[in-house]
Amino acid sequence: MKVIPNDKETTLRELTPAKVTGTLSVPVGRLRKLAMGGEYLAAFTVGDQLLWGAAEPVRRILKQLVA
Repeated sequence: MKVIPNDKETTLRELTPAKVTGTLSVPVGRLRKLAMGGEYLAAFTVGDQLLWGAAEPVRRILKQLVA
């Protein structure tokens, strides 16, 4: 998992399907606290769906966050 800084240029460059196609990299960005409470976060993630399947990147990120 790689956290992408929350600025427009970096997000547009690093947090795209084209950047991770053919890799097992899972970039995560656009992190922000939700209005329902500071312990809740929203995040945007990208992964190569042909290599991973739709849920695998999210499952791995959640596993690291909970650990």
